[in-house]
Amino acid sequence: MDRAGKVSNGKKGEIVIFSDELGWHIDQLKIGLNFSGIKTRILNLSSIDVFIDCAKDNFVMRNFNISPSCCFVRGIAGGSLEQVTRRLAILHQLEFLGIPIVNSGRGIENSVDKCMTSFLLRMQDIPTPDCWVLEDKATGITLINRLLDEGRKLVIKPIFGSQGVNVTLIEEKIKNDKDFEKMINFANGVYYIQEFVESAGSSLRDLRVFVVDDEVVAAMERKGQGWVHNVAKGGVCRQIIPDNFLKKLAIQSTRTVGLEIGGVDIIEDKRSELGYTVLEVNGVPAWKGLQNVSSINISEKIIKFMISKMR
Repeated sequence: MDRAGKVSNGKKGEIVIFSDELGWHIDQLKIGLNFSGIKTRILNLSSIDVFIDCAKDNFVMRNFNISPSCCFVRGIAGGSLEQVTRRLAILHQLEFLGIPIVNSGRGIENSVDKCMTSFLLRMQDIPTPDCWVLEDKATGITLINRLLDEGRKLVIKPIFGSQGVNVTLIEEKIKNDKDFEKMINFANGVYYIQEFVESAGSSLRDLRVFVVDDEVVAAMERKGQGWVHNVAKGGVCRQIIPDNFLKKLAIQSTRTVGLEIGGVDIIEDKRSELGYTVLEVNGVPAWKGLQNVSSINISEKIIKFMISKMR
């Protein structure tokens, strides 16, 4: 590979980008990869038919008509349990056959499931809020009311979800099943309850730290009108220069969940001995909002990493 990032052995590699929608992120990646002499193909995992009617060595060509040098996961469409499982299985199958996948199927599974993310972070002694995950509604109501009596503040979230959608603050004790059902009509039978962490200092904000291959490439603060700070919910972004400890925390969190590229959501926590608490680790992070306040070309960093992974 030459210094401009182009493939210098005469072969033009091809990178497949898995995404369920087009837009700014896809455009940025396509432009950068094409400039580096690398073809791109955009595929929705839901559109891929899997035919296991050939020898192992022919599987990729049989199903993709090419043998991609690398695959990048920008989005996976939602669906039934069977549909999502099949789409993730395609990532695992490609990895088994030696195709580099960014991020890996396992890393995405870990990060999409908030319960698994919380578990992995806690097992590595990374500060993260207490959480309780259960399916029984009556037990959930009893637990919430007891925790509120103890003076804890709580939020309830979809176990699969992003961009602050349906994140609900629990401020009062729950009186009955009907009130609970109204509050958590998004839960699909699984109740992910997390302790609410108040930001330290006088201003409410959280931090998004973007990691690529064990390097923090950019970071920002997000400040919303209330306690939800996601850009999709109207949060206002401002670039920050993270200190070495914050960088180390974000890199360790990304690595722990099994990701090579990650968006780590962190809040300053006055109760934490370390001063910070990791709220979530996103395995398919957007970076448009971060790019708007950053002097670093984040897409270029991602592209260089993809090129380094090419077979």
